Parts: sequence; C-alpha cells; structure tokens
Amino acid sequence: MNNRWFILLPALFGVSCSTNMNSALVVSKMVLGTLTTSAGPPPTSYCSYDPGATEFDFAQIDPTANTGGTMGVVVENNLTDTSTVNSILRTNSATFHPHQVVADYQETQPGGITVTQQIIPTAGSVPAGGSGAVLVPFFAPIPATLLTGIIRVTFHIEGVLDDGSNVRTSKREYIFVTCSTSGCNSTCL
Repeated sequence: MNNRWFILLPALFGVSCSTNMNSALVVSKMVLGTLTTSAGPPPTSYCSYDPGATEFDFAQIDPTANTGGTMGVVVENNLTDTSTVNSILRTNSATFHPHQVVADYQETQPGGITVTQQIIPTAGSVPAGGSGAVLVPFFAPIPATLLTGIIRVTFHIEGVLDDGSNVRTSKREYIFVTCSTSGCNSTCL
C-alpha cells in the first residue's frame, strides 16, 4: 500500500507545477521598435514598442549585426478585472506578468536545421482587459549566424497572474528572414 503513495505523490507534484494555457491571453501581433533620439545633453537613443503599431509580415535580420532580434510581442489580456466582482477584497488578480518565452526555430528550406525548446527570459506586465508589448530578444539564446534563410519561430509566453496561477499565452508563428546587405534590418531589431 505504501508503494502506491510513492508513485502517486510524484505524479501529483508534476501536475501541480504545470503551466495552463489560458485562451484569454492572446498573442495578437508582432511589432518592430521605433528608434527615438533625445537631444540631451548628452544625446541618447532608445527604441519604443507601440502595441497599436502595424504588424510586419516578417522581419529581416542581419546575422553579422545581430543585437538580439528584439521584437515587441503584443499580448491581449482578455481576463476580467476581478476588483469589481469582490467588493470586500477589491483586488485585481488578473494582471499577467510574463517571465519567459518558449520558442522553436526552424529553417524552412529543405535540409534546414531545427532548434527546439529555447527558453528566453523576459519581463513585463499586461493589465486585465488591456494589451501590452512584451519585449522578446528572439536571437539572444541562439546566435543568428546559426540559422540562415527563412526562419520560422513558433513560440508562446509563460508567466503568472497576480493570484499566483501559472499561465501561458496562445501559440504564435513568426517569420524572420536573414539578409546580408549592411543596414537591411531595422535599427531596433
């Protein structure tokens, strides 16, 4: 009888740590950053990622000038703000806090290589009923020089809600195309 408990306990522990896909957390689009320069002094440049910007069908990346391939992944949080439901506690537990992206990379040409289950650390916050751009450096875990041609990236974002629930977004595919001409990629990519 005791042997059954030793088998059951690890199984229950494994299930309790799993991440549940939540259909209310949707990756709606991918946006490129916009370079902004402030006059200073000293003059500084930074990239901003607008969730309302137009999505690009694919992004070109120059492997020799790779700076991480950061894209703004727009996540729509369709969960209801729970602060209006419970008048006693008046807290919102539906804010999404992403902590990592799980991505698979695949070269689409015949004989192309596939790199799976790459963990990319990220951070941010997407409020309940809103949307936000989560910055993801897609070519930080693997060098862009490892892959060439048309690269399909399939990914989802994992994180937690304010109540401690482990959740993940819907899956999304995006295309990156390597280019060899100097300046062919976005300055914020």
